[in-house]
Amino acid sequence: MTVGFLDPCGINLPHTHPRATEINFLVSGEFQAGFFSENGARFLGSIIKPGMVTVFPQGAIHFEMNVACTPAMFVAAFNSEDPGVQTTASTFFGLPADQVSFALNISNIRTVEDLAAHLPSNPGLATTLSECRQR
Repeated sequence: MTVGFLDPCGINLPHTHPRATEINFLVSGEFQAGFFSENGARFLGSIIKPGMVTVFPQGAIHFEMNVACTPAMFVAAFNSEDPGVQTTASTFFGLPADQVSFALNISNIRTVEDLAAHLPSNPGLATTLSECRQR
């Protein structure tokens, strides 16, 4: 079990716990939370308010973002003493550039800069973050 804190507009980056299911209880703040459980599965997301709980299945890519203008505190519990953690982006982009290129079906990627030129912008996230920061 762990107690975590997120600043206003802070995000617990997409990650997995390869050896445990997580149950997350929100004490304060307001979370946008969600996960994918496996390839081809639809995204499941929700807004979590204080006193609410969300569950992330073992191995599911998931995240929490504090969309409140006040700090958030949460309690996360796992069904294993060693849940492990793997941050999705850093793990994926830590692979050899040619493998990332194949996975994304983009040719001629040799560096991170080459990859950045092909990534679409994410206006939904940018809008959410900029709106949050303006509050």
